Amino acid sequence: MEMTGKSTASWQRPFYFVIGCLCLGFGVVALVVPLIPGIVFLVLAAACFSRSSPKMQLWLTTHPRFGKLIRNWQSSGAISRTTKWVIMISMIASFSLIFLETNSRPLQAAVAAVMIGVMVYVWRRPEYSSEQG
Repeated sequence: MEMTGKSTASWQRPFYFVIGCLCLGFGVVALVVPLIPGIVFLVLAAACFSRSSPKMQLWLTTHPRFGKLIRNWQSSGAISRTTKWVIMISMIASFSLIFLETNSRPLQAAVAAVMIGVMVYVWRRPEYSSEQG
């Protein structure tokens, strides 16, 4: 049963499955470790599993806690306002730690530039309300 409608060569399925498992592992670790965005890895895992393991993809997209986030991202690239705020606060906290722990102004400037770019990207994404999905 092909979930994406695209043909996946037989040698690619194990490759996508391994990458999906790695992303799932990173996502689980990121959910435990503060200030690392775990949902990004779970979305990547779902994309890999869509090409390798429909059962794993179904499990991820129907997960009680993260399934809605993954489905909304897959369907429209939407992020809830609450999630946007969590991302922004996490990034500010991360930058604060970097600022306090390093004296390298070029590194601080580079990290700030990347984080500002990510924040702009996140806030420009469509939103969905908690009632949707």
